[in-house]
Amino acid sequence: MQSVREDVKGYFQGYAWDGALEEEIEEWSSLYPGQRLDLERVLAYSHRKHYLRLRGSDEYLEHASRSIDAVLKAIQSTLILATPTSTPNLYKEFAARLTPNDVILTFNYDTLLEQAFEDIGKPYTLTPEWWIHERASGPEYGYVDLLKLHGSVDWYDRHYHDDIMRYHAERDEYVPDRDPIFGPNPTVPSESLAHGPTRELGRHILPRVFRVPNHSEHFPIQGSRVGSHIVPFILPPAHEKLLGFEPIADLWWSLHHNQDVFSSIVIIGYSFPPHDSYAYEALGYLLMNYTRGGSNTYWEQRRVPIQLITLDDSPEHARKRVPFVAPEQVRVWHRGFSSESLDWIDWGDGAI
Repeated sequence: MQSVREDVKGYFQGYAWDGALEEEIEEWSSLYPGQRLDLERVLAYSHRKHYLRLRGSDEYLEHASRSIDAVLKAIQSTLILATPTSTPNLYKEFAARLTPNDVILTFNYDTLLEQAFEDIGKPYTLTPEWWIHERASGPEYGYVDLLKLHGSVDWYDRHYHDDIMRYHAERDEYVPDRDPIFGPNPTVPSESLAHGPTRELGRHILPRVFRVPNHSEHFPIQGSRVGSHIVPFILPPAHEKLLGFEPIADLWWSLHHNQDVFSSIVIIGYSFPPHDSYAYEALGYLLMNYTRGGSNTYWEQRRVPIQLITLDDSPEHARKRVPFVAPEQVRVWHRGFSSESLDWIDWGDGAI
């Protein structure tokens, strides 16, 4: 986060100003004198100020505060530049072991896992496959579901473009629509997150959020300042991530639809941080229901214990991160994500 702060400050210094983020760091420090600077708490403060419009007309962006907007762009740039063009073998090995019965839940913004799927030619979808009205492969599942619960560096929300164009139209103001993604003459291709037409599902996220395929080939995406919001749809690294990002709730809602058929849940690298209380509670509720479901699934497949892959000091310490689950219901690999950890996983008989 410190490097992101420096990037944001450097951007604004081009306008002879340290930027809104530095101002809000000073404000937060005045509100909490003597407390150690915590950038996530500062961004949460900025996010709440924007959501409540405490800055009045100075808060002119709809999707985020000026600080959050700059941070999201800095995170996007950092991750895109850091993503290797050659996919690490471990990611390809992980992707190769997945089947169309598997569901991946991730809080990562990057596109490395998509890259791994594409490298090995494995079909995947960015929304739950059960949303799809007609599956290309017939009645059986044909895709690995990759659900990015905090958004992605290659996702964009067209709502902000449509809103500002509507604003000008209502005032009979002619403003050329040169948006490179959502304008009438796009220069950057986009596609739906769903891998096919859906029923009434995903009605909040699918009309609004679109993916730019082969994103690195188009980045950085330039556009007209008027009527253009070239900012990624990623939830801010703030404690109240969901404020103002309602479309992502469709993916969260989908998690509990078919939990009765899960036969294995593997958690890789997630530490259940207390400041992400909504994620802690939602995933905790899912895990509690999983462990209370008995030894077999709805389809009479065996249900294996929850599996944690971590870098904790010990299995005992790792289990303390999930105190709502009995210790004997948790298996732990505490030597990090590796080929050996993939061999250790009990993949079960259904969704992961």
